[in-house]
Amino acid sequence: MHKKMRIMLLAGILLLIAGWVVFAQDVPEELIARIDILGPQLLEMNEWLYRNPEPGHQEFKAVERITGFLKANGWSVDIGLADVPARWEPILEKAHNIKGLPTYFKATYPGQAGGPTIAFLVEYDALRGPGGVAFHGCQHNMQGPVGIGAATALAEYMKNHQIPGKVIVVGTPAEEIPPPVKAILFDAGVFDEVDVAIMYHGGSKTSYNLPGSSGMALDSYEFVFKGKPSHASAAPWEGRSALDAVILMYNAIDAMREHVDPGARMHGVITDGGAAPNVVPERAATVWFIRNFKRSLVDQQVSRVMDIVKGAALMTGTTYEVSFQGRYDNSINVGSLEKLSYSYAKLFGATDPEEPDPFPPTTGASTDFGTVSYNIPSITVSVKSAPEGTPGHSQENADASVSELGRKALITAAKVEASLGLSLLTDPELLQRVKEEHAELRKKN
Repeated sequence: MHKKMRIMLLAGILLLIAGWVVFAQDVPEELIARIDILGPQLLEMNEWLYRNPEPGHQEFKAVERITGFLKANGWSVDIGLADVPARWEPILEKAHNIKGLPTYFKATYPGQAGGPTIAFLVEYDALRGPGGVAFHGCQHNMQGPVGIGAATALAEYMKNHQIPGKVIVVGTPAEEIPPPVKAILFDAGVFDEVDVAIMYHGGSKTSYNLPGSSGMALDSYEFVFKGKPSHASAAPWEGRSALDAVILMYNAIDAMREHVDPGARMHGVITDGGAAPNVVPERAATVWFIRNFKRSLVDQQVSRVMDIVKGAALMTGTTYEVSFQGRYDNSINVGSLEKLSYSYAKLFGATDPEEPDPFPPTTGASTDFGTVSYNIPSITVSVKSAPEGTPGHSQENADASVSELGRKALITAAKVEASLGLSLLTDPELLQRVKEEHAELRKKN
Protein backbone atom coordinates (compact mmCIF):
# COMPACT_ATOMS: atom_id res chain seq x y z
CA MET A 1 0.00 0.00 0.00
CA HIS A 2 1.40 3.43 -0.92
CA LYS A 3 2.45 5.67 1.98
CA LYS A 4 -0.10 8.33 1.01
CA MET A 5 -2.89 5.78 0.95
CA ARG A 6 -1.86 4.41 4.36
CA ILE A 7 -1.90 7.93 5.82
CA MET A 8 -5.36 8.61 4.36
CA LEU A 9 -6.69 5.29 5.68
CA LEU A 10 -5.26 5.95 9.14
CA ALA A 11 -6.71 9.45 9.13
CA GLY A 12 -10.12 8.05 8.20
CA ILE A 13 -9.99 5.51 11.02
CA LEU A 14 -8.97 8.19 13.52
CA LEU A 15 -11.80 10.44 12.39
CA LEU A 16 -14.27 7.58 12.77
CA ILE A 17 -13.00 6.81 16.26
CA ALA A 18 -13.05 10.49 17.15
CA GLY A 19 -16.62 10.71 15.94
CA TRP A 20 -17.60 7.88 18.23
CA VAL A 21 -15.79 9.50 21.18
CA VAL A 22 -17.54 12.83 20.59
CA PHE A 23 -20.82 11.03 20.32
CA ALA A 24 -20.05 9.14 23.52
CA GLN A 25 -19.49 12.42 25.32
CA ASP A 26 -22.98 13.45 24.29
CA VAL A 27 -24.52 10.60 26.31
CA PRO A 28 -25.55 12.13 29.63
CA GLU A 29 -24.13 10.34 32.64
CA GLU A 30 -27.43 10.97 34.40
CA LEU A 31 -29.24 8.77 31.86
CA ILE A 32 -26.78 5.90 32.15
CA ALA A 33 -26.56 6.17 35.93
CA ARG A 34 -30.35 5.78 36.17
CA ILE A 35 -30.15 2.43 34.35
CA ASP A 36 -27.43 1.29 36.76
CA ILE A 37 -29.71 2.23 39.66
CA LEU A 38 -32.60 0.31 38.12
CA GLY A 39 -30.26 -2.58 37.29
CA PRO A 40 -30.93 -4.83 40.33
CA GLN A 41 -34.69 -4.68 39.70
CA LEU A 42 -34.24 -5.42 36.00
CA LEU A 43 -31.95 -8.37 36.69
CA GLU A 44 -34.32 -9.76 39.30
CA MET A 45 -37.19 -9.50 36.82
CA ASN A 46 -35.11 -11.30 34.19
CA GLU A 47 -34.47 -14.14 36.62
CA TRP A 48 -38.14 -14.31 37.64
CA LEU A 49 -39.35 -14.46 34.03
CA TYR A 50 -36.77 -17.17 33.29
CA ARG A 51 -38.14 -19.27 36.15
CA ASN A 52 -41.80 -18.57 35.34
CA PRO A 53 -42.13 -19.09 31.58
CA GLU A 54 -45.54 -18.74 29.94
CA PRO A 55 -46.34 -19.60 26.30
CA GLY A 56 -47.93 -17.21 23.84
CA HIS A 57 -51.28 -15.61 24.77
CA GLN A 58 -50.92 -17.01 28.30
CA GLU A 59 -48.35 -14.54 29.61
CA PHE A 60 -50.60 -13.06 32.28
CA LYS A 61 -48.07 -13.21 35.12
CA ALA A 62 -45.34 -11.77 32.92
CA VAL A 63 -47.57 -8.85 31.92
CA GLU A 64 -48.50 -8.25 35.55
CA ARG A 65 -44.84 -8.21 36.57
CA ILE A 66 -43.64 -5.95 33.73
CA THR A 67 -46.51 -3.47 33.90
CA GLY A 68 -46.30 -3.41 37.70
CA PHE A 69 -42.79 -1.99 37.37
CA LEU A 70 -43.98 0.59 34.87
CA LYS A 71 -46.92 1.70 37.00
CA ALA A 72 -44.65 2.04 40.02
CA ASN A 73 -42.45 4.36 37.98
CA GLY A 74 -45.18 6.72 36.83
CA TRP A 75 -46.38 5.11 33.60
CA SER A 76 -49.99 4.93 32.43
CA VAL A 77 -50.73 1.37 31.30
CA ASP A 78 -53.53 -0.16 29.23
CA ILE A 79 -53.69 -3.96 29.16
CA GLY A 80 -55.43 -6.03 26.50
CA LEU A 81 -56.75 -5.23 23.04
CA ALA A 82 -60.40 -6.19 22.69
CA ASP A 83 -61.00 -5.04 19.13
CA VAL A 84 -58.65 -6.49 16.52
CA PRO A 85 -59.08 -5.98 12.76
CA ALA A 86 -61.83 -8.17 11.32
CA ARG A 87 -59.60 -10.39 9.18
CA TRP A 88 -57.61 -11.46 12.25
CA GLU A 89 -60.56 -12.30 14.53
CA PRO A 90 -61.39 -15.76 13.14
CA ILE A 91 -57.72 -16.70 12.94
CA LEU A 92 -57.09 -15.94 16.61
CA GLU A 93 -60.26 -17.72 17.66
CA LYS A 94 -59.54 -20.81 15.57
CA ALA A 95 -55.86 -21.06 16.49
CA HIS A 96 -55.98 -20.10 20.16
CA ASN A 97 -59.64 -19.85 21.20
CA ILE A 98 -59.24 -16.22 22.21
CA LYS A 99 -60.98 -12.99 21.35
CA GLY A 100 -58.67 -10.04 20.98
CA LEU A 101 -55.21 -9.97 22.54
CA PRO A 102 -55.55 -10.29 26.32
CA THR A 103 -51.79 -10.17 27.04
CA TYR A 104 -50.96 -7.10 24.96
CA PHE A 105 -50.20 -3.84 26.73
CA LYS A 106 -49.26 -0.26 25.95
CA ALA A 107 -47.60 2.04 28.47
CA THR A 108 -47.22 5.81 28.11
CA TYR A 109 -45.15 8.24 30.14
CA PRO A 110 -46.26 11.89 30.46
CA GLY A 111 -44.13 13.78 27.95
CA GLN A 112 -43.59 17.28 26.63
CA ALA A 113 -45.77 18.52 23.78
CA GLY A 114 -44.30 18.18 20.31
CA GLY A 115 -41.35 16.09 19.28
CA PRO A 116 -41.21 12.54 17.92
CA THR A 117 -42.58 9.36 19.46
CA ILE A 118 -40.17 6.53 20.23
CA ALA A 119 -41.57 3.05 20.92
CA PHE A 120 -39.76 0.40 22.91
CA LEU A 121 -41.07 -3.05 22.02
CA VAL A 122 -40.86 -5.98 24.41
CA GLU A 123 -41.64 -9.67 24.04
CA TYR A 124 -42.19 -12.04 26.96
CA ASP A 125 -43.62 -15.30 25.61
CA ALA A 126 -41.80 -18.59 26.13
CA LEU A 127 -41.33 -21.51 23.77
CA ARG A 128 -43.34 -24.70 24.07
CA GLY A 129 -40.79 -27.35 24.97
CA PRO A 130 -40.85 -31.16 25.19
CA GLY A 131 -44.04 -32.41 26.77
CA GLY A 132 -45.57 -28.96 26.45
CA VAL A 133 -43.32 -27.54 29.18
CA ALA A 134 -42.57 -23.89 28.43
CA PHE A 135 -39.03 -22.49 28.60
CA HIS A 136 -37.30 -19.27 27.54
CA GLY A 137 -35.13 -20.79 24.84
CA CYS A 138 -35.28 -17.56 22.80
CA GLN A 139 -34.35 -15.33 25.76
CA HIS A 140 -37.57 -13.34 25.70
CA ASN A 141 -37.25 -13.10 29.47
CA MET A 142 -34.55 -10.46 28.81
CA GLN A 143 -36.56 -8.24 26.51
CA GLY A 144 -39.01 -6.88 29.05
CA PRO A 145 -36.35 -5.76 31.54
CA VAL A 146 -34.18 -4.26 28.78
CA GLY A 147 -37.02 -2.32 27.17
CA ILE A 148 -38.69 -0.99 30.30
CA GLY A 149 -35.36 -0.11 31.87
CA ALA A 150 -34.31 1.92 28.84
CA ALA A 151 -37.73 3.53 28.43
CA THR A 152 -38.03 4.49 32.09
CA ALA A 153 -34.57 6.04 32.27
CA LEU A 154 -35.14 7.94 29.04
CA ALA A 155 -38.64 9.16 29.94
CA GLU A 156 -37.46 10.45 33.32
CA TYR A 157 -34.50 12.23 31.71
CA MET A 158 -36.85 13.84 29.16
CA LYS A 159 -39.10 15.05 31.96
CA ASN A 160 -36.24 16.42 34.04
CA HIS A 161 -34.82 18.34 31.08
CA GLN A 162 -38.13 19.23 29.37
CA ILE A 163 -37.21 17.46 26.13
CA PRO A 164 -40.16 17.44 23.69
CA GLY A 165 -41.40 14.07 22.58
CA LYS A 166 -43.10 10.94 23.76
CA VAL A 167 -41.96 7.49 24.86
CA ILE A 168 -44.19 4.43 24.81
CA VAL A 169 -43.63 0.77 25.67
CA VAL A 170 -45.54 -1.77 23.60
CA GLY A 171 -45.92 -5.26 25.01
CA THR A 172 -46.17 -7.72 22.13
CA PRO A 173 -47.22 -11.25 23.11
CA ALA A 174 -46.95 -14.58 21.31
CA GLU A 175 -44.04 -13.87 18.97
CA GLU A 176 -43.22 -17.57 18.74
CA ILE A 177 -46.55 -18.72 17.33
CA PRO A 178 -48.81 -17.60 14.49
CA PRO A 179 -50.72 -15.53 13.70
CA PRO A 180 -48.23 -12.60 13.78
CA VAL A 181 -49.26 -10.39 16.68
CA LYS A 182 -47.17 -7.38 15.67
CA ALA A 183 -48.87 -7.41 12.27
CA ILE A 184 -52.24 -7.47 14.04
CA LEU A 185 -51.16 -4.54 16.21
CA PHE A 186 -49.94 -2.64 13.18
CA ASP A 187 -53.27 -3.17 11.39
CA ALA A 188 -55.03 -2.05 14.58
CA GLY A 189 -53.20 1.30 14.47
CA VAL A 190 -51.02 0.75 17.53
CA PHE A 191 -47.96 2.12 15.70
CA ASP A 192 -49.66 5.00 13.88
CA GLU A 193 -48.00 7.65 16.04
CA VAL A 194 -44.57 5.99 16.22
CA ASP A 195 -41.56 7.57 14.49
CA VAL A 196 -38.99 4.89 15.37
CA ALA A 197 -39.32 1.50 17.08
CA ILE A 198 -36.53 -0.05 19.18
CA MET A 199 -36.24 -3.62 20.43
CA TYR A 200 -33.56 -5.92 21.84
CA HIS A 201 -33.08 -9.61 21.12
CA GLY A 202 -30.46 -11.76 22.77
CA GLY A 203 -28.02 -13.84 20.76
CA SER A 204 -24.41 -14.97 20.38
CA LYS A 205 -23.08 -11.83 18.66
CA THR A 206 -22.54 -8.14 19.29
CA SER A 207 -22.83 -6.69 15.81
CA TYR A 208 -25.13 -4.81 13.47
CA ASN A 209 -27.03 -5.35 10.24
CA LEU A 210 -25.87 -4.01 6.91
CA PRO A 211 -28.28 -1.62 5.16
CA GLY A 212 -31.03 -3.39 3.28
CA SER A 213 -33.48 -6.13 4.13
CA SER A 214 -33.13 -9.24 6.27
CA GLY A 215 -35.36 -12.12 7.18
CA MET A 216 -38.12 -13.31 4.91
CA ALA A 217 -41.49 -11.88 4.05
CA LEU A 218 -44.18 -14.55 4.33
CA ASP A 219 -47.82 -15.04 3.44
CA SER A 220 -49.73 -18.03 4.79
CA TYR A 221 -52.97 -19.46 3.43
CA GLU A 222 -55.20 -22.45 3.93
CA PHE A 223 -56.74 -23.88 0.75
CA VAL A 224 -59.82 -26.10 1.12
CA PHE A 225 -61.08 -27.97 -1.94
CA LYS A 226 -64.58 -29.43 -2.06
CA GLY A 227 -65.65 -32.14 -4.47
CA LYS A 228 -68.30 -34.84 -4.63
CA PRO A 229 -68.14 -38.15 -2.75
CA SER A 230 -68.78 -41.52 -4.36
CA HIS A 231 -67.81 -45.13 -3.95
CA ALA A 232 -64.17 -45.30 -4.97
CA SER A 233 -64.56 -48.71 -6.60
CA ALA A 234 -68.21 -49.15 -7.64
CA ALA A 235 -68.76 -45.71 -9.19
CA PRO A 236 -65.71 -43.45 -8.98
CA TRP A 237 -66.82 -41.56 -12.10
CA GLU A 238 -69.69 -40.11 -10.12
CA GLY A 239 -67.28 -38.43 -7.69
CA ARG A 240 -65.01 -35.42 -7.89
CA SER A 241 -61.88 -35.83 -5.79
CA ALA A 242 -60.88 -32.88 -3.63
CA LEU A 243 -57.68 -34.76 -2.86
CA ASP A 244 -56.77 -34.86 -6.55
CA ALA A 245 -57.05 -31.09 -6.59
CA VAL A 246 -54.68 -30.74 -3.62
CA ILE A 247 -52.18 -33.13 -5.22
CA LEU A 248 -52.29 -31.26 -8.53
CA MET A 249 -51.77 -27.99 -6.67
CA TYR A 250 -48.86 -29.47 -4.73
CA ASN A 251 -47.15 -30.78 -7.86
CA ALA A 252 -47.72 -27.54 -9.79
CA ILE A 253 -46.10 -25.48 -7.04
CA ASP A 254 -43.21 -27.93 -6.99
CA ALA A 255 -42.77 -27.43 -10.75
CA MET A 256 -43.02 -23.67 -10.28
CA ARG A 257 -39.94 -23.59 -8.04
CA GLU A 258 -37.63 -23.74 -11.07
CA HIS A 259 -39.17 -20.60 -12.51
CA VAL A 260 -39.21 -18.24 -9.54
CA ASP A 261 -36.63 -16.00 -7.93
CA PRO A 262 -33.85 -18.04 -6.21
CA GLY A 263 -34.80 -16.50 -2.88
CA ALA A 264 -38.26 -18.03 -3.00
CA ARG A 265 -39.36 -20.56 -0.40
CA MET A 266 -42.70 -22.36 -0.70
CA HIS A 267 -43.61 -25.14 1.67
CA GLY A 268 -46.91 -26.73 2.57
CA VAL A 269 -48.61 -29.67 4.24
CA ILE A 270 -51.79 -31.58 3.51
CA THR A 271 -53.94 -31.25 6.61
CA ASP A 272 -56.95 -33.18 5.28
CA GLY A 273 -56.76 -35.81 2.57
CA GLY A 274 -60.10 -37.53 3.00
CA ALA A 275 -61.69 -39.93 5.47
CA ALA A 276 -61.37 -43.40 3.92
CA PRO A 277 -59.64 -44.91 0.86
CA ASN A 278 -62.86 -46.42 -0.50
CA VAL A 279 -64.62 -43.05 -0.64
CA VAL A 280 -63.72 -40.38 -3.20
CA PRO A 281 -62.62 -37.51 -0.93
CA GLU A 282 -65.26 -34.83 -0.71
CA ARG A 283 -62.95 -32.47 1.17
CA ALA A 284 -59.21 -31.90 1.21
CA ALA A 285 -57.15 -29.10 2.70
CA THR A 286 -53.60 -27.84 2.56
CA VAL A 287 -51.75 -25.02 4.33
CA TRP A 288 -48.88 -23.15 2.69
CA PHE A 289 -46.15 -20.69 3.64
CA ILE A 290 -44.95 -18.56 0.71
CA ARG A 291 -41.73 -16.66 1.45
CA ASN A 292 -39.08 -14.47 -0.12
CA PHE A 293 -36.52 -11.88 0.92
CA LYS A 294 -38.58 -9.14 -0.69
CA ARG A 295 -42.23 -8.35 -0.05
CA SER A 296 -42.83 -7.52 -3.73
CA LEU A 297 -41.59 -10.98 -4.77
CA VAL A 298 -43.84 -12.69 -2.22
CA ASP A 299 -46.79 -10.81 -3.71
CA GLN A 300 -45.81 -12.09 -7.17
CA GLN A 301 -45.48 -15.67 -5.92
CA VAL A 302 -48.86 -15.52 -4.20
CA SER A 303 -50.51 -14.33 -7.42
CA ARG A 304 -49.08 -17.30 -9.30
CA VAL A 305 -50.08 -19.75 -6.56
CA MET A 306 -53.65 -18.46 -6.73
CA ASP A 307 -53.67 -19.20 -10.46
CA ILE A 308 -52.46 -22.72 -9.71
CA VAL A 309 -55.27 -23.22 -7.20
CA LYS A 310 -57.82 -22.08 -9.74
CA GLY A 311 -56.36 -24.43 -12.33
CA ALA A 312 -56.39 -27.41 -9.95
CA ALA A 313 -60.07 -26.82 -9.25
CA LEU A 314 -60.91 -26.55 -12.96
CA MET A 315 -59.04 -29.78 -13.78
CA THR A 316 -60.84 -31.76 -11.08
CA GLY A 317 -64.30 -30.25 -11.22
CA THR A 318 -64.05 -29.08 -7.63
CA THR A 319 -64.53 -25.78 -5.85
CA TYR A 320 -62.18 -24.14 -3.39
CA GLU A 321 -61.99 -21.65 -0.55
CA VAL A 322 -58.95 -19.61 0.44
CA SER A 323 -58.43 -18.57 4.06
CA PHE A 324 -55.81 -15.98 4.95
CA GLN A 325 -53.65 -17.24 7.84
CA GLY A 326 -51.05 -14.54 8.34
CA ARG A 327 -48.62 -12.05 6.84
CA TYR A 328 -45.03 -11.34 7.81
CA ASP A 329 -42.88 -8.69 6.15
CA ASN A 330 -39.12 -8.74 5.87
CA SER A 331 -37.16 -6.44 8.15
CA ILE A 332 -35.57 -3.28 6.74
CA ASN A 333 -32.23 -2.38 8.27
CA VAL A 334 -31.44 1.35 8.32
CA GLY A 335 -27.67 1.76 8.08
CA SER A 336 -27.26 4.93 10.16
CA LEU A 337 -29.41 3.50 12.95
CA GLU A 338 -27.57 0.17 12.91
CA LYS A 339 -24.10 1.74 13.08
CA LEU A 340 -25.18 4.14 15.82
CA SER A 341 -26.47 1.22 17.89
CA TYR A 342 -23.20 -0.64 17.36
CA SER A 343 -21.14 2.37 18.42
CA TYR A 344 -23.12 2.58 21.66
CA ALA A 345 -22.73 -1.16 22.24
CA LYS A 346 -18.96 -0.77 21.96
CA LEU A 347 -19.00 2.32 24.15
CA PHE A 348 -20.82 0.53 26.97
CA GLY A 349 -18.56 -2.52 26.85
CA ALA A 350 -20.67 -5.10 25.02
CA THR A 351 -18.92 -8.46 24.78
CA ASP A 352 -16.96 -9.33 21.61
CA PRO A 353 -18.10 -6.63 19.18
CA GLU A 354 -17.56 -7.69 15.57
CA GLU A 355 -18.30 -6.40 12.10
CA PRO A 356 -21.10 -8.16 10.20
CA ASP A 357 -20.49 -10.71 7.48
CA PRO A 358 -20.34 -8.72 4.22
CA PHE A 359 -21.93 -11.70 2.47
CA PRO A 360 -24.85 -12.73 4.68
CA PRO A 361 -26.33 -16.20 4.09
CA THR A 362 -29.14 -16.56 1.58
CA THR A 363 -31.41 -18.19 4.11
CA GLY A 364 -33.62 -16.75 6.78
CA ALA A 365 -36.63 -17.05 9.01
CA SER A 366 -39.68 -14.84 9.38
CA THR A 367 -40.56 -12.64 12.34
CA ASP A 368 -43.57 -10.51 13.10
CA PHE A 369 -41.17 -7.65 13.95
CA GLY A 370 -40.64 -7.51 10.19
CA THR A 371 -44.02 -5.85 9.71
CA VAL A 372 -43.06 -3.07 12.13
CA SER A 373 -39.61 -2.68 10.57
CA TYR A 374 -41.00 -2.73 7.03
CA ASN A 375 -43.38 0.13 7.75
CA ILE A 376 -41.55 2.18 10.41
CA PRO A 377 -37.83 2.84 10.90
CA SER A 378 -36.86 0.21 13.47
CA ILE A 379 -33.94 -1.64 14.97
CA THR A 380 -33.27 -4.79 16.94
CA VAL A 381 -30.28 -4.04 19.15
CA SER A 382 -27.60 -6.75 19.07
CA VAL A 383 -25.58 -7.32 22.26
CA LYS A 384 -24.01 -10.72 22.91
CA SER A 385 -25.86 -12.65 25.62
CA ALA A 386 -24.88 -16.26 24.87
CA PRO A 387 -21.58 -17.99 24.04
CA GLU A 388 -20.64 -18.40 20.39
CA GLY A 389 -22.28 -21.49 18.92
CA THR A 390 -25.14 -21.66 21.42
CA PRO A 391 -28.16 -23.08 19.56
CA GLY A 392 -31.17 -20.84 19.38
CA HIS A 393 -34.37 -22.12 20.97
CA SER A 394 -32.36 -24.35 23.32
CA GLN A 395 -32.13 -24.81 27.07
CA GLU A 396 -28.49 -23.69 26.82
CA ASN A 397 -29.68 -20.42 25.31
CA ALA A 398 -32.26 -19.99 28.07
CA ASP A 399 -29.68 -20.63 30.77
CA ALA A 400 -27.27 -18.12 29.20
CA SER A 401 -29.83 -15.36 29.75
CA VAL A 402 -29.30 -15.57 33.52
CA SER A 403 -25.56 -16.21 33.36
CA GLU A 404 -22.94 -13.54 34.04
CA LEU A 405 -22.76 -12.91 30.27
CA GLY A 406 -26.54 -12.57 29.98
CA ARG A 407 -26.81 -10.27 32.97
CA LYS A 408 -24.10 -8.02 31.59
CA ALA A 409 -25.82 -7.98 28.18
CA LEU A 410 -29.14 -6.95 29.74
CA ILE A 411 -27.74 -3.82 31.38
CA THR A 412 -25.62 -2.96 28.35
CA ALA A 413 -28.56 -3.35 25.95
CA ALA A 414 -30.74 -1.12 28.13
CA LYS A 415 -28.09 1.60 27.96
CA VAL A 416 -27.84 1.22 24.17
CA GLU A 417 -31.62 1.47 23.75
CA ALA A 418 -31.90 4.52 26.00
CA SER A 419 -29.03 6.27 24.20
CA LEU A 420 -30.54 5.53 20.80
CA GLY A 421 -33.86 6.95 21.95
CA LEU A 422 -32.28 10.14 23.27
CA SER A 423 -30.28 10.66 20.06
CA LEU A 424 -33.43 10.34 17.96
CA LEU A 425 -35.36 12.71 20.23
CA THR A 426 -32.73 15.43 20.33
CA ASP A 427 -31.13 15.27 16.86
CA PRO A 428 -33.70 16.20 14.19
CA GLU A 429 -31.15 15.70 11.41
CA LEU A 430 -30.48 12.13 12.55
CA LEU A 431 -34.19 11.35 12.75
CA GLN A 432 -34.77 12.78 9.27
CA ARG A 433 -31.85 10.83 7.84
CA VAL A 434 -33.14 7.61 9.39
CA LYS A 435 -36.59 8.18 7.90
CA GLU A 436 -35.20 8.99 4.46
CA GLU A 437 -32.95 5.93 4.44
CA HIS A 438 -35.86 3.74 5.46
CA ALA A 439 -38.06 5.14 2.70
CA GLU A 440 -35.38 4.51 0.06
CA LEU A 441 -34.73 0.96 1.25
CA ARG A 442 -38.43 0.16 1.25
CA LYS A 443 -38.72 1.22 -2.39
CA LYS A 444 -36.28 -1.61 -3.23
CA ASN A 445 -38.46 -4.20 -1.54
